[in-house]
Amino acid sequence: MQSNHTNKPGLSQAIRATFDHLFFREKDPAYIYLILGVITLIGFVLRVIDINQSIAYDEAYTFIHFASRGFKHILADYSAPNNHIFHTILVGIAYRLFGGQPWVLRLPAFTAGILMIPAMYLAARRFFSSSQSLTASALIAVTHSFINYSVNARGYTLLFLFTLLLTNFAAILVIRQSKAALIAFTLTATLGFYTIPIFLYPMAGICLWVFVTYLVTSEPWPTKLHKLAVFLGICILSILLTVLLYSPVIIFGSGLSSLIGNEIVKPLNWSTFLENLDPRMLKAWNKWMMGINSAIENLFSGGFLLSLLLYRKVSNQKLPLPVFLALGAAIIVVLQRVTPLPRIWLYLEVFYLMFAGAGLVWLAELLLSRFARPPLAEKMISVAVLLIFIGVFTNSLIARRQNPVYQDLDILPEAYAANYLADHLTPADIIVATGPVDIQTAYYLSLHDIPFERFYQRDHPVKIQNALVMVRQNSKYKTPESVVDFFKLDQALDLSQSELVYEYASVQVYSIPAR
Repeated sequence: MQSNHTNKPGLSQAIRATFDHLFFREKDPAYIYLILGVITLIGFVLRVIDINQSIAYDEAYTFIHFASRGFKHILADYSAPNNHIFHTILVGIAYRLFGGQPWVLRLPAFTAGILMIPAMYLAARRFFSSSQSLTASALIAVTHSFINYSVNARGYTLLFLFTLLLTNFAAILVIRQSKAALIAFTLTATLGFYTIPIFLYPMAGICLWVFVTYLVTSEPWPTKLHKLAVFLGICILSILLTVLLYSPVIIFGSGLSSLIGNEIVKPLNWSTFLENLDPRMLKAWNKWMMGINSAIENLFSGGFLLSLLLYRKVSNQKLPLPVFLALGAAIIVVLQRVTPLPRIWLYLEVFYLMFAGAGLVWLAELLLSRFARPPLAEKMISVAVLLIFIGVFTNSLIARRQNPVYQDLDILPEAYAANYLADHLTPADIIVATGPVDIQTAYYLSLHDIPFERFYQRDHPVKIQNALVMVRQNSKYKTPESVVDFFKLDQALDLSQSELVYEYASVQVYSIPAR
């Protein structure tokens, strides 16, 4: 009994030591974590006020076709890239526990979006001072794109979170290949891939940085080669674990081609690839800078360039990570010959903000050091970061109150159309609609326990007694005739008897009987 009693403190101390090793480069003063807590809390507020906004098409599609169905289906069906499987599993669990309200479906993405803020600090702290790392966290907390994806029921914030954690563990491995860091790196990479296969982009850049860092160290070549072999081994292991997790898709489900041959990753010919590359990159940059005026944009650019040109002074690492992230992404893009959508590049914005903030704070600390000792200068910068951050937060709230977009609660008429349909749908009615109207309306109908099967499907045609045809005036299919023609129901429905039964904003519902 006595030996068991004495072992317990030892175990808890070992767990604590491992946790500290994995997540804390060194013990920072308490005020640093207090400021980080305030930043995280404000980031939470900026996100939670949008968590019940109207459901978007991709969110509704993910819910209707994947998360609301059985877990066997979630694990095996990758017929559309919307199924970010690990994220979808989490949404499926949340849905079964709490229901299908928008905030529930967004809970996994929201949680990951909040965790990104402290994770940014932990990853940045491997490269920079505490005040530089606080700045990086503050930028993540208030950046428009990351707020939006935190309240979007997709897997992107999970991908960003895993990218930050992978960076944190990689920064440990370039110094010491501890078993804990090797295991953490492997599991994080596996979960990143299982969330979205495009995790290959950040994984490639981070691994390239680790490999080259090993090569440029002053250690003997046998030591270098051993470290390279071990690191290559955990990369291969993470790929094998990923294949194991995707085996239900490959063996029992939609097949390997759905993973490596879907429209998102289908190779383009060289001319089309080159034509699309510049516009896509420009669009990605514009999304990064959304809501940021030109003066702040130039300030960020200056801070980023400063952190690259004076990397050995700004950072404590041997090589500049952004260079290898960009190089890794470029290699993958050229090998695949794809022009990724702007949201796929968002993980690079995480590091752009990290290094831009670090460069600016380094310059501020350098100037302050002429008037105050370094510890005091760092403390002054940390407090300044908090005050500026609170100012930005206050300005964001005021801007939201003055913006009519946020005051207009009727931004998705499909929600109101679903309420009408729920009250008037009869057993003889079949709903006929095209995307995005069908999926968004289907989501809101699911809140009334009306299944997606009430919609007409071209691949599962049924005999129609009466059709409720939905149209949206600002879409391609804005008339009942165009929707009926899309489904090739001209001979089945009597358009001459079409009757407008509901209209709100841009959405209309027509009742059309069978011939």
